[in-house]
Amino acid sequence: MPIRRSSKILFVVGVLLVAAAAAIRFLLVPSATKLPTDLDSTAQYTGTADLLNAQALESGDIANAVARDVPVTINRHIYVSSSTGDTAVTHDDTTLNTPSGAIPNNHTYALDRTTLDRAPAPSGEAVEDHSGLTISLPLHPAASSDYQFYDTATRTTVPVTYVDSGTVSGRDVHNYTVDAQGPLADPTVAASLPPALPKSLLTSILPLLPANTAAEIGGALDTLADPVPLNYTAETAITLAADTVTGAPLDATLNQKVIANLDLSGRTVSVMPVLAIDTELTDASVAAGAAAAAKASSQLTMIGTYAPLALLLLGAVCIVLAWIRRHPKRTPVASSRLDEDEVAPLG
Repeated sequence: MPIRRSSKILFVVGVLLVAAAAAIRFLLVPSATKLPTDLDSTAQYTGTADLLNAQALESGDIANAVARDVPVTINRHIYVSSSTGDTAVTHDDTTLNTPSGAIPNNHTYALDRTTLDRAPAPSGEAVEDHSGLTISLPLHPAASSDYQFYDTATRTTVPVTYVDSGTVSGRDVHNYTVDAQGPLADPTVAASLPPALPKSLLTSILPLLPANTAAEIGGALDTLADPVPLNYTAETAITLAADTVTGAPLDATLNQKVIANLDLSGRTVSVMPVLAIDTELTDASVAAGAAAAAKASSQLTMIGTYAPLALLLLGAVCIVLAWIRRHPKRTPVASSRLDEDEVAPLG
């Protein structure tokens, strides 16, 4: 029995719609849930800082050697410059803006576009060796302390501690903390600090130090080289509220200290902080981050759920209609025999 042409068309359309639903679900969705290759975002922190005034220190102006509670901002620019497969070369450029000028500090990573952890660097790309998260948590972050964070100041990997969950600008978030401390290893920051102090200068700052520290250093001055070598340690404390869908930090605080130390007979003695930053994301950055997360979340829901489901249902309807309408309706065949009442009499 012949099959209607319209049914054939409906069947083909139905199969194509089902195939499109599968393609979106299993091809497009995995791609859409990875770090975008065109990522380009900015955020700003604001707060105060204690800053070393190297010129005042060198000139012996001890009273102004450290500027305290200086208003500062931090501009953070995160962007992807290139990608190869599942690896994205990602830049995290920060600029500390102070009344005396801007202090840039830039980092480049090779990131896995799914986990956002370290990935092998593409050929020819100069990236910072690291391990742990840097720019964001992954998609749909867990309410757990299973993540690791890369601290740029010490170049170490430390745990991310889950605290609780809440909301920021109407978005559900998980709250985490990060704490890192150790020898200063960031070459950009280290290059801005004096490697040593003349013994005379160290002597002149002793009255500014806690009494026990001043006494300990003063008692060891005769045994120290001139100039006196310094080493530096860093302490970083971060709180962040990560969107429960995108993993992006919607709100965050950054507190960081760099401390100058002396080595006294193998024992490290802290002299004074030479850099102390106390900042938080601005309200405008929080609002912009929440809006971006809401848009991305809607797109993920549309691509991952609504679009494939709608295409699948339409395809199924087309296939069912094609089956129901597959054969043309039968047309009754007129009888070739005359009804007996209609037979004319003979003769």
